[in-house]
Amino acid sequence: MLQLEHQQRIAQACAPETVAEFARFWHDCKPVKFGNAVPWTTGAPVTLADYHIPGDAAYLLVLRVESYTTTFVAAAPGFGLFSPPPPGTAHWMFTDSLVITDDYRITPDEPTHIFLDTDEFLFVKGGQKVSLLASLDPPPDANPRIVRTLVYAYLVGALIADRLGPSETTYFSE
Repeated sequence: MLQLEHQQRIAQACAPETVAEFARFWHDCKPVKFGNAVPWTTGAPVTLADYHIPGDAAYLLVLRVESYTTTFVAAAPGFGLFSPPPPGTAHWMFTDSLVITDDYRITPDEPTHIFLDTDEFLFVKGGQKVSLLASLDPPPDANPRIVRTLVYAYLVGALIADRLGPSETTYFSE
């Protein structure tokens, strides 16, 4: 249901003047869900979510990111319960589809709560691989934990991107 609500809000945000124009915006928006379940470890950045945007798509519009941690060790505190995202830092980045090119950050490093359980409005150009990376603080104990991340995004055409504006987002922390 969330994806249908998002599609409706995207189409309405484009300020259609007729029902036919609303339908055109609705059909120019294709839902995509992606994410990973990774062990909560410290050290090297972990890829919480990644998606290769098809080359024939104009843009990927990221609207919602949900993340939680859990453990499946029966004797561990919080066994089977969903907990908030782990502390640390995270950022969005993309790479070109060719592996010989560099990675480019879309956002700076920010505390994980800014990126991991939030509504987002981030455009990423088609033909790229977009990733949400995090450097996590150490877990509270030695019990293994899983960080599960789900991203709700939409493949949108230039028609929607032109109506909704540029992908400029400023993340600033002090």
